Amino acid sequence: MKALKNLNILYVEDEDEIIEKYSYFLRELCHILYIARDGEEAYQLYKEKNIHLIVMDFLIPKMNGISLAKAIREEDEDIALIALTAHSDREILLDIVSLNFSAYLIKPVGRVDLMNALLKVAKKIEGGRNIPLAYNCLWDSKSKTLFCGDDSITLTKRELKLFELLVSKGGVPCSEDEIFFYVWGDDIDRTITNSSIRTLVKNLRKKIPKDLIKNQYGVGYKIEF
Repeated sequence: MKALKNLNILYVEDEDEIIEKYSYFLRELCHILYIARDGEEAYQLYKEKNIHLIVMDFLIPKMNGISLAKAIREEDEDIALIALTAHSDREILLDIVSLNFSAYLIKPVGRVDLMNALLKVAKKIEGGRNIPLAYNCLWDSKSKTLFCGDDSITLTKRELKLFELLVSKGGVPCSEDEIFFYVWGDDIDRTITNSSIRTLVKNLRKKIPKDLIKNQYGVGYKIEF
């Protein structure tokens, strides 16, 4: 269940009765639940939000499930997809295989079957990209999201780049020169001083357990794993 709690799920379904039946159930399982009632709305949410897993009915208006999946796969080969379909004919199954769906379920879908499919997919997602850190924190390397406990931490552009760099070092201290070039590389003409780094780290520490980032005197900064 913990693996699901870190995920944002997009649920695509056009029937209000079914949405009402499953939305509360899904919302309790995941971090954030987004709901779309047609393919175009689903695609827009996929583009705008940080989605980890999409559960989609195939018979949806404006853009059916296959078309939606194809559009998403043109941009992202890895995002997890679960198909809900009332049919199991050969053509649909071939589409599901070719579009690399993580699972498919024949409607009507029981909650136990759906939960089992979600848990199975969530464990694969977690194992492939989540990096556990000290103090009950977790770094999602794909979406570049930091979780502390059950909360996702909102980071500024500079804070995000700094955190990404420190995680990539695997606990090895990162020098100030490395931080200068990685974090301010797109703005290198500005006058960046040591105090700029200290201020950045100070502001970041206000959002996370303060000892998650350690300062090794004379060497640099590192993340605690």
